[in-house]
Amino acid sequence: MPRVFAGRVVIPGDRILEYAKFMEEVERAREPFVRMTRQALNEFVAYLETEKGLSRATVRRHAMVIEMFNEFLARYTDVQGYSEVTRGIANTHFKAWYRRKVWGGPPLDQVRVSVHKFFRFLADRKGVVNEKVLGK
Repeated sequence: MPRVFAGRVVIPGDRILEYAKFMEEVERAREPFVRMTRQALNEFVAYLETEKGLSRATVRRHAMVIEMFNEFLARYTDVQGYSEVTRGIANTHFKAWYRRKVWGGPPLDQVRVSVHKFFRFLADRKGVVNEKVLGK
């Protein structure tokens, strides 16, 4: 079951170098997932521009939300692919994180629409069907 990491971490001063080394290892291990999310975002943007014919402003809004979603998945969860994302991660946890971290972005109702469009794109174009998030 995928987990969301939240809360505070207290690191004693004498172990800060250990923690920094550990975080470097974690980032190195997550790099393939991060690359995959960047590629999926680029393909999603191209899909919205060419096939859906949306305006640049609308495409940018959706892209910003999905970029933040990918950042959330990479840094605050342990999922290894979009098929592992649960409805709670995509809705409750991401919206709470978004509300705390993103200032001046699209409103929360737009966040829901963008995430749904992205998972619909993944299902239709990439073959990654996540029924939990799509609500089937």
